[in-house]
Amino acid sequence: MTGSGGIVGGHVIDLLGASDHHVDVVRFKGDLADVSQTKAFVDAAGPLDGVIHLGAVVAVDQVQADPARAYSVNVGGTVHLLGALAQCAQSPHFLHCSSAHVYAPQSTAIDEDAATEPHSLYGRTKLMAEIAAKDVCEVHDIPLCIGRVFSIHDPRQTGTYLRPNILRRLNEENLDLPFDLYGADSVRDFLTARQAADVIVDLALRRFEGVINIGSGVGTKIRHFVQDLASRPLNINGLGGQDCLLADTKKLTALQEVQYARP
Repeated sequence: MTGSGGIVGGHVIDLLGASDHHVDVVRFKGDLADVSQTKAFVDAAGPLDGVIHLGAVVAVDQVQADPARAYSVNVGGTVHLLGALAQCAQSPHFLHCSSAHVYAPQSTAIDEDAATEPHSLYGRTKLMAEIAAKDVCEVHDIPLCIGRVFSIHDPRQTGTYLRPNILRRLNEENLDLPFDLYGADSVRDFLTARQAADVIVDLALRRFEGVINIGSGVGTKIRHFVQDLASRPLNINGLGGQDCLLADTKKLTALQEVQYARP
């Protein structure tokens, strides 16, 4: 597993530990951008049944400040990991954690066959990683799942993500004044990091193959998400444009119904 130290990764570790399945997790703690470190990790890990690849540079400020690093980790790290597996003649199920940002915003729910037209640097790195993963896995017969995660949030998030940024502003600003909010009327598909982790673990354990959206299927305006975080009514002043990034979750729902239908 890569990215076990992240917010989603921490939940994945907890869920795997509580699973009825007996799972031994080998956690990668090196630098995915370093091909020798990645190869050494795979060599030392021994036979693997599955890989959950969450490791990436995600925060917008970090991606924008150092695009080369973002590409090195998000794309290069994926290639290094898959290349190391191929060199060791291993073909474990490979779950690649991608992002809804590979899609262009649309006015309706986005299904897995929608065009991939990322509007952000981060989205471009994730799409390139998807393309590389598909190419390598096809040649080396590695079963591949690409999970495109929509807008996650968690109380433990820090930095420039939406939730911690809003909580910081709620603590620091005079809430008697209008609360400026860019993209206030944009629609996002919010789910907790725990919910995303639960889906990721399920996909990994059932060895699902293909592309699948990991979202709630429910659209929420950013202004409503922000208001729910506040302890008092806000006078939200919407700024900038608006768009919609909402998951079509029919494929995920159908998969989950198969699980629930089992005796």
